[in-house]
Amino acid sequence: MDERGDASAVEPRDPVVSGSPLLLAMVITLHAMNHMTGGALPVLYPAIQDEFGLSYVELGFLRSASSFASGFPQMFVGGFRRWISGRVLIGLGNLLNALMAMLSSLVGGFHQFLVLRVAGGLFGSPQHPIGTSILTANTHPSWRGRVFSINLAAPTLASTLSPLVAAWLLMSIGWRRSLVVMAVPALLASLVTLFFVREQADSEAKTRSFSLKGLKMALGNRNVMAISSLRTVMAFRMGVRAFIPLYFIDALGMSTALSSTLYSIMIFGGVVGPFFWGYLSDRMARKPLVIGVLAAQGVLFYSLQLLRAPLILAAVLFLIGFMSQTVIMQSILADSIERQHLDQVFGFYYTLGFTLGSVSSVIFAYVVETLGFAYGFTYIAAVTAVSLVPALFIRE
Repeated sequence: MDERGDASAVEPRDPVVSGSPLLLAMVITLHAMNHMTGGALPVLYPAIQDEFGLSYVELGFLRSASSFASGFPQMFVGGFRRWISGRVLIGLGNLLNALMAMLSSLVGGFHQFLVLRVAGGLFGSPQHPIGTSILTANTHPSWRGRVFSINLAAPTLASTLSPLVAAWLLMSIGWRRSLVVMAVPALLASLVTLFFVREQADSEAKTRSFSLKGLKMALGNRNVMAISSLRTVMAFRMGVRAFIPLYFIDALGMSTALSSTLYSIMIFGGVVGPFFWGYLSDRMARKPLVIGVLAAQGVLFYSLQLLRAPLILAAVLFLIGFMSQTVIMQSILADSIERQHLDQVFGFYYTLGFTLGSVSSVIFAYVVETLGFAYGFTYIAAVTAVSLVPALFIRE
């Protein structure tokens, strides 16, 4: 048999997962349901803004506070796995997050709404680091990029559908009841995970609780440092997408239905993109992929201020969503660290993004309120350009 025949005979024997497939499926489902609730908020923000009389800066502060609450604890939640399984951590966290979303629909003022959104972010903090750690530990390395792409695409699909559903609900029953309805799927998925999913004895990663010494050892890895630095810079453009529906309505004068449709097209690009980039990341060098995606993103974000036609905007927004570097970055991280450091490194990775990203919403909102959306999109393009620098230090 020739070499090609040998390779084709061996490759199918590589398992996709080495642990519980049901556990992995529910980790991804919870991630998607979490985004179902979060994806509805940008569509509901104009109504919330009008009812509470909020400025752009106050709205940016709302996003920043909830993002910080969900981001900073991610570095430390792995420590709870000494006593609590990862399945219970993400199941219970998502359950409480959904309940906070439902309770926030009952508030009478902005400050109460803010407190409940912050509490929801805090309870939802285990999802990203613990979920990614479970996926990494239970996935064969040759399939990692594709499994990560599913974990990114499924939530993105939920985020694609959620603005359309939220827009319809908003016009039908108002933002308060809409928020309750959008949180129900996350609540149900959490209950299924807690009461009906059973892990195999070895289905979870063998991890260590957070320690500065362990994190310092992991940061000694060149790729961990490069990706962490890249994540740090990229954090300063997080939150911009939530303002895009406001840009369409306030600056371009579009209807809620049209702005929601365009926003959903952008999110849908993020459904298709991760599969494409995840497949490529398993097949070819990842460094040029990251650099190419970032360069394209910078150009696309800058072009938003120059466009007005809905059809052209739809094409550009789809490409913005499609150009997803996250799955490539996660694949580089997963292949660069030892299994026992998964929680620490992914916790650090997500903490950088969400903690620093919490500031970005306020910065972008301030730029928009003082200088306008055109300068805001220029700022995002500039941040993306700076992020190319640490990408150059990635080692294949």
